[in-house]
Amino acid sequence: MNFKVPVWVKIFMPIGISIALFLYIVFGIHLPDVETRLLEQKKSQIYDLTQTAVDVIEHNYKMFKSGKMTEKEAQALSVSIISSMKFGPEGKDYYWITNFQPKMIMHPYRTDLDGKMLDKFADPSGNQLFNEMVKVVRKSGEGYVNYMWQWKDDPNNIVQKISYVKAFPEWQWIVGTGIYIDDIKKEASSQVQKLMVFTLMVFFFILILSGYTIISGVETNKELIRRESELEQLNRELEDRVETRTKDLKNSLENLKRTQNQLIEAEKMASLGNLVAGVAHEINTPVGIGVTTATFLEDKLKTITSAYQSGQMKKSDLDKFFEIADQSLKGITSNLMRAGTLVRSFKQVAVDQSSEHPRVFNVKNYFEDILQSLGPRFKNTGHKVYLNIPDDIIIESFPGAFMQIYTNLIMNSLIHGFDEIENGVIEISLEKGDGEISIIYSDNGVGMDEDQQSRIFEPFYTTKRNAGGSGLGMNIVYNLVSRQLNGTIKTYSKPGQGTTFTITMPVKGV
Repeated sequence: MNFKVPVWVKIFMPIGISIALFLYIVFGIHLPDVETRLLEQKKSQIYDLTQTAVDVIEHNYKMFKSGKMTEKEAQALSVSIISSMKFGPEGKDYYWITNFQPKMIMHPYRTDLDGKMLDKFADPSGNQLFNEMVKVVRKSGEGYVNYMWQWKDDPNNIVQKISYVKAFPEWQWIVGTGIYIDDIKKEASSQVQKLMVFTLMVFFFILILSGYTIISGVETNKELIRRESELEQLNRELEDRVETRTKDLKNSLENLKRTQNQLIEAEKMASLGNLVAGVAHEINTPVGIGVTTATFLEDKLKTITSAYQSGQMKKSDLDKFFEIADQSLKGITSNLMRAGTLVRSFKQVAVDQSSEHPRVFNVKNYFEDILQSLGPRFKNTGHKVYLNIPDDIIIESFPGAFMQIYTNLIMNSLIHGFDEIENGVIEISLEKGDGEISIIYSDNGVGMDEDQQSRIFEPFYTTKRNAGGSGLGMNIVYNLVSRQLNGTIKTYSKPGQGTTFTITMPVKGV
């Protein structure tokens, strides 16, 4: 007895599988690490923000050491500037300063603590947070501290907080700023809710299409049964059904290809987002110093103007003001020029990554731009990258593809190759031939076994599935090399002996 599968089952099955795959990707891979990634991003931000405050103190300390002001003036100016530095969406996030005793030097919202000893101060859970901050900076010079604290300027709302503190040993100061765990949870919850709404809309739309398709399929099946008695019509219907099945398979294949292309484009945009974050990190320090110096100069201008208007200004006061103004303007100019140079460098890389057009470029200079854009990824690690590329290699090719390929390779080394390795080394060298170049990329990471090598370019294959890996990075590399650059990529690796990728491609102008 032959069992016939109902038409609605045949139609609904591929749709159900597609929905299940989509839900697995969204809820099984993406959502579990949203809050973790947000926390890491926020921790990186307060690290950079704390460094900016320390840069302000260090700048004023240098002014004191060079005789431009007294130590008390330098300290008072540092406290004034840092107390006025607010950030965050509401402009209520702040910095504070204590010393090693610990004693509060400045807190913008808890002025009742200014000048008081904090060695016995504890949060509602009994944690002596300021003593803990002293322990952290005495041990490592800087680090993160968890505790309970009031919500910004609301003393009646006590919540969990993570702060990053850093020592300025010359004055025995500790500078810090922090993030609220509730902020992170709210942001993660907002992202999850948006994704849930989008998922429900897609699911509802698919159900409508499925219902319409099922109804149409049932009607078609009735029509086929009704005409089954006539042999000639039966044959025609069989041919029609074969043709319909073929179209369904083609449509399913096209849908899968579209889905893969969309995921690949999402991966590219994620890389571009990381590039933008890198720009923000890199220009933060020169812009912060420029703002600090401008504020200092503005204070000095108010002082000299007041002296002039009251008739108490002396020539020595004016001479000192001119000297301070000259030094301050030079500092502002040099730091803004540095920020401008960084922006121009990152701008070309970002344009190339979002463009599909070829252009002429210097290979070594472009690799240096790529490494500069990835600088924040290497911060606070012992990993190094060495370029063994001649200075005069100029080619006409697709720089955006270069950017995507080598960004993915470097991130692959950082995430997979250097797992539990503190001092990883990446080497990139170039060999040129007749109308083609070969770029050899190698690292001294953990390497791969034969099974991993055979599957490394498969879409969705990753050894870091539970850590947020999408499995598309190396598949994108393979497609860019083979399709856009018309080249080849070869892999050599052994467990414990690192990994080497050799990419060969035809180019113009070698």
